[in-house]
Amino acid sequence: MTRRIDVAFRHEDAVVAQVGAAAVVDTLRATTTMTVILGRGAVAIRPVADLEEAYALKARDPELLLGGERNNRPPEGFDGGNSPFDWPRHRVIGRRVVFTTTNGTAAVEKVHTVARMVLASLLNAEAVSRYLWQLERPTLLVASGTRGETALEDVLACGAVASFWPRTNRSDAAEIACALYEREKDHLVTALTECHHGQDLAKLGLAEDLAFAAQLNSSSVVPVLCSDGWIRAAE
Repeated sequence: MTRRIDVAFRHEDAVVAQVGAAAVVDTLRATTTMTVILGRGAVAIRPVADLEEAYALKARDPELLLGGERNNRPPEGFDGGNSPFDWPRHRVIGRRVVFTTTNGTAAVEKVHTVARMVLASLLNAEAVSRYLWQLERPTLLVASGTRGETALEDVLACGAVASFWPRTNRSDAAEIACALYEREKDHLVTALTECHHGQDLAKLGLAEDLAFAAQLNSSSVVPVLCSDGWIRAAE
């Protein structure tokens, strides 16, 4: 199959009929936080878009941890929110986590039928890029967006992933994302702080999350969606 990398600027625009691999990007903050949770020793993460489904899974298996957000805050009864600081190693090691967010997990559901689907962020951009390259498949990077709108931070992270592929293997949309990344790569914290969603998080006192999410290539974890619906770190 042909190696070609493309970008959908919102998950609502993702078309996966001819795609062999996909990476979902929700920089602020779902894919960043889920990558951290796996990196700190969680066994697996179950992404769900619906809050009631998360509660139902917990009711069936009380040993599960519940994580995520609605309106940037953890819902009632959750063990942690959508912040990497909510998930220290001692909390997650050896555990399974059900995770639901406003945008990121909805994006996962949108493209979950792709043969190979992973989670990407600035944290693991290079690791994800190299993983996707070795699959030798047409690949789509899916920027989750925010409330149906394009989110700069997600397109930026898509550009970080696509930048490791040769230009001859990038679509025009991937080139646009790469151009944004090249413009912002030396001041990522500022870029995340000044984007609209970043401003919203800063107003809620979550500025530390922005700095954390800007740590380019700080993780080698590649979260992969498995056939049983759980996301696990690639071996």
